[in-house]
Amino acid sequence: REHREASSMSFIIVISRNPVRRSLATFHTIEDLSRLQAVSVTTQSACEDVDAWFESASMALPKFKLCRELLGTASRGQFKALLKTFINADVAEGCEVPLGTLDDARKMAKVLGNAQRSVAGHHARGGDIAHAVVGRLSFDSETVDAAFEESLDPGSGHQGAPDLCLGTCINFTSATSGSHGAAPLCLHFAWQGGCLLLSARDDSVPSKGIEMPQDSDPDPYSLLADGRACQKPLTLDVMCLSHALILNYRGVVLHKNSAWQASNSGIFVATKGKQAACKALTSGVHCVVCVRDEMPDHSTGLAKTLHLDKPRR
Repeated sequence: REHREASSMSFIIVISRNPVRRSLATFHTIEDLSRLQAVSVTTQSACEDVDAWFESASMALPKFKLCRELLGTASRGQFKALLKTFINADVAEGCEVPLGTLDDARKMAKVLGNAQRSVAGHHARGGDIAHAVVGRLSFDSETVDAAFEESLDPGSGHQGAPDLCLGTCINFTSATSGSHGAAPLCLHFAWQGGCLLLSARDDSVPSKGIEMPQDSDPDPYSLLADGRACQKPLTLDVMCLSHALILNYRGVVLHKNSAWQASNSGIFVATKGKQAACKALTSGVHCVVCVRDEMPDHSTGLAKTLHLDKPRR
């Protein structure tokens, strides 16, 4: 009995000391806190310390900005059910993902979990490239109106090409698995004439150096310009999480190191109006991007299901 009481007291001391609380950095350690609660009334009281849970979760998720309320007694159990998805997440360099409310955490976990399952399924089918990344996408404020312009009619008499609005890049530092290997991929984003443009590259070409397609409706299934048979195409999904807009593109086919590719299999809606959407696009929206070396099955894609093949505003 004396030994048990001494052990209980030691748990109180360990959990209350800030340096030790910060060492609780993994999912299993957080689960250990749950088990400690069942040891005795004394340890149960000690493990109710929100700071212990918050610091343990923050150490386990260094690229997520957590709200303390998520680890309070009212939300802790529901948030713990989402932890594994976040721990397994690959977050782009320099990106911090805010989880301010339980609703925000649920939405991010749902989108990220779907992407992680898509990656796992592709690997199970023998695919080489399959990876999901959480990133932050933002666009140039001076030309962001290009996201809301309607595509120009060639016969309208408009002189010159519409503005090209360049966005930030999202890097896949470990986008491959399997025996073949590949260089890390850099995904480039832009808007022109109300259409989202994408390019996947491993040749260090900056966004401003990417060529425009040679015709108005490039065929992503075609050969490269020099006549070589194209390498296995990449399929890209982009899903943004924002209260100001919906940006969800699935099954976009890209050829690596080729010209900008228009994204026509998705939706873009300014749900809170153009001004709010512009502010979100220029300040940055968090997104989940998934890339795979396969051709998409459009029969099950979101855009096909909703009959929304082109961006709507």
